[in-house]
Amino acid sequence: MPNILAAVAMGAISVYGALYAIMIYTQDSREPPLVTSSMPFIGSMISLARKKTKYYVELKTKYNHPIYTIRLPGTRLYVVNSLPLISAVQRQIKTLAFPPLEAKLASSVCGSSKTANDILMTNVNGDEGHWGYSVTFYKMIHTPLAPGPELDAMNRVMAQRVTAAIDALEAPKVTPLFEFVRQEITLATTDSVYGPKNPFKDPAISEAFWKFQPGIITLIIGILPSLLAKESIEAREFMTKAFIKYFSEGSHNSGAALIKARFEHSIDHKIPLEDIARYEVGGAIGLLTNTSPTSFWMIYHLYSSPLALSDCRDELAKIVVDEVVTDEAGQQTKFRTLDMTQVKTSCPILLSTLQEVLRLHTIGISTRLVMQDHMLDGKYLLKKGNTVMIPGPVQHSSTAHWGSDVAAFNHRRFLPDHKTHNPAAFRGFGGGSTLCPGRHFASTEILAFTALLVLRFEVEPTLGRWVRPTTEGAAMWETTPVPDWDVDVRISAREGGEGRWRVLVSDSERGMALAAEDL
Repeated sequence: MPNILAAVAMGAISVYGALYAIMIYTQDSREPPLVTSSMPFIGSMISLARKKTKYYVELKTKYNHPIYTIRLPGTRLYVVNSLPLISAVQRQIKTLAFPPLEAKLASSVCGSSKTANDILMTNVNGDEGHWGYSVTFYKMIHTPLAPGPELDAMNRVMAQRVTAAIDALEAPKVTPLFEFVRQEITLATTDSVYGPKNPFKDPAISEAFWKFQPGIITLIIGILPSLLAKESIEAREFMTKAFIKYFSEGSHNSGAALIKARFEHSIDHKIPLEDIARYEVGGAIGLLTNTSPTSFWMIYHLYSSPLALSDCRDELAKIVVDEVVTDEAGQQTKFRTLDMTQVKTSCPILLSTLQEVLRLHTIGISTRLVMQDHMLDGKYLLKKGNTVMIPGPVQHSSTAHWGSDVAAFNHRRFLPDHKTHNPAAFRGFGGGSTLCPGRHFASTEILAFTALLVLRFEVEPTLGRWVRPTTEGAAMWETTPVPDWDVDVRISAREGGEGRWRVLVSDSERGMALAAEDL
């Protein structure tokens, strides 16, 4: 037995030595400094699986490298921490590219056909000019999502749906807060995009989407998805059939400019109908995955912080207009009106609160694929075929950027006279060429839902005190994590919130200053 144990020990040492030698001797001295683990290659992979984005924060605290290399089996991750290097990465949109990664993820997550995948990957990075599905996609969706009449139209549908949801509250009501928020935000968002024939009006479709979400990381990794992500695949196929019906019946023609543009873009590039439906299942991820949890955290932080709640209520009360509206039949009705265009321009504390919620909770990572060997900033060699990572939580948890109270919720942190941080340190919507195109729509929806709720209702935890849920279960691909557990709350009518309310969206060509690129 001792001989067997000794042989095993020697074998383990030999394997370790071989892996360590491979890692060291295949690392170019010009590459970003190597961050090693107790077990070469495998140790970092385990740490990432266990700690997720917290691992990047841990490494930043430990080493404080502006950029470093993590070696995983078969690949390198170049993790960027310094703001100047982040800017340098974002300028190299062709050499350090996102579209090839996005196309690969889309095919894995959506289960699209070889025909669609081939179309998606044709001139995927625009090396042969500005043509092809991927290259023209972002320009195509820019107009319906940019501040202007098409976005206003989407916001108006959303505002009507949010108003109806809040009107339907039968207070006092005891409910799990995230479940309540998710249900209403899902319907408001999808009604705005898909129109009267919105597939998500069927509760089975909404339920299927949230069953689909947990298996996305398995679909991305691609290891035994039919076994390990069976429920997710079944939910995806169920939604795909619903979208095939939606598009084949022409229901998108009564939807928003966004869904019309996406459909026409796919048709122009000869994407088969079934694959258009599959891509729309993937598109629902962008529509729904982050808006619901952000709305939840917004409401949680406001109601658990009396000062923040009071400040936002006072600010909102100043722009509420009491008016009498006469309909076509001559019937007069008294309304309390909240104009979201006014909210965006006249409620800086509420907007600051949203940004602070995103700073505290966003776990998104911007990624780029190295298309050819590149000397970043003339100092660091990035080798072709590897991945550049920009972890948002590293920037958002930096005391150098945000001060000693970085871990605390400060609803005034983003007010103009409070700002001391570099705007590029806020990555709630990513940055550069992959800055979230839907940020203005999503933010308007979150603000509308939150504003109407805080003006009309009190929300208290049934436990008697607010206990902040953890988010350990969040997947690596998520941007804003859902809570690990729900919070049961009692919703009751607020004194002063009585009457009939409506939310308007007046015409506006101005967006909100949500990211450095918006300033």
